[in-house]
Amino acid sequence: MAASSESTEKAKVEAPDAKAKSGGALPEEKRPPGDLRRRTRKNKRQGPFVKYVGSAAQRRITGPQWRSLGIDLKDKNAEHVWGIANDKMIEADKFSDAQLDYLLIDDLQQGTNAHAFLLVDYDEKGQLVQAEYE
Repeated sequence: MAASSESTEKAKVEAPDAKAKSGGALPEEKRPPGDLRRRTRKNKRQGPFVKYVGSAAQRRITGPQWRSLGIDLKDKNAEHVWGIANDKMIEADKFSDAQLDYLLIDDLQQGTNAHAFLLVDYDEKGQLVQAEYE
């Protein structure tokens, strides 16, 4: 029993030293795939953005839907999808002036007089704020 007691004591003493040498972190190749430390930082998106603020989880407008409204498209094959993957925001420069007019002025949430889309951008503190649409 004395031998096992010594090996236990020795393991307890060596463990902190081993942890100190590695900095207490697993090597990157041994980290689990979802580990936050493994993720790369994305560049901050540049605005202004058209943000969907309606109640649906996702909003999609296809090219034929734009054309049915008689609106000129910036990109003839564009399909615009606002959802969780893009924080319900699409860069405003992806839209023609006619598209922006429709989204920011004419498109209202169903059953209300509230707008379904807002023009937003980051302020100097990095906070998302509503921008003015001219």
